[in-house]
Amino acid sequence: LMLRCLAPLYLLSTAADAYSLDAPRHFVAAVSARHARGTVASAAPAAAPPELASFRAWLSESGIASEAVEPAKLPGWGVCLVAGPDGVAQGDTLLSIPTALHLTPASVAAGPVGAAVARVVPSDDHSALLALGLLEQLSRGEANCSSWPYIELLPSGDEMVGMPLLWADEERAQLLSGSHLEGCVAQARQQLLEQWAAVEAVLPAHAEVFPRSVFNAAGYLWAHAVVLSRALPFGEELHLIPLLDLANHAAGSPHACSIGVSGEGGAVSEA
Repeated sequence: LMLRCLAPLYLLSTAADAYSLDAPRHFVAAVSARHARGTVASAAPAAAPPELASFRAWLSESGIASEAVEPAKLPGWGVCLVAGPDGVAQGDTLLSIPTALHLTPASVAAGPVGAAVARVVPSDDHSALLALGLLEQLSRGEANCSSWPYIELLPSGDEMVGMPLLWADEERAQLLSGSHLEGCVAQARQQLLEQWAAVEAVLPAHAEVFPRSVFNAAGYLWAHAVVLSRALPFGEELHLIPLLDLANHAAGSPHACSIGVSGEGGAVSEA
């Protein structure tokens, strides 16, 4: 998958002395801050956590190299995609991610987890399959998961404070009271828990596939929150695409990118 800038795009730059908060906000940032458009504030990169160094090394080992953009941790934003020292311009190719590194519904459905839940999770429920695939990768641990640096970099439930799906009932009632979102979130959460109950019923017969330390209701909700905030449409499916899913976004932004696929392996020619 290749990302190309179609219009002048100003991702957060760690090289500059300041960044515009008019730029898209990282939607799964640990701190759910709200800033006025046009505000400018200093943004020195935060100290890079060890997981970020491991992620960068994994990207390099996987043949993903980009001088235009890079992952970085910014105060109040969490880990996100930022422009390199020279910035980016219209027509620049920003990054390329081979499909071999994507987490896809098809790959989950074809594996042992997909086979075990085939009777209770429809093949076209891409979000559920991706959520289960995430938990499967997490359950493998560092020693047995080839994409562990990516999995390790994902935010924990405690860090995803801006995701109402993970809020306690009392918190949701207090913060969403009077909004139609209160009922929408409650309904979505209930539907996911009902789906989890159906999945949970098949676990005893596949204990080796579903370690309960990872495959539980809280884990299922967390994995869905990750999918809802990060998965991108790719062809006829939703995919989780390492590095690209760190890109900030904002409704109504004048800056744009598009994604295109070319060549074998699903290399993105435009994004």
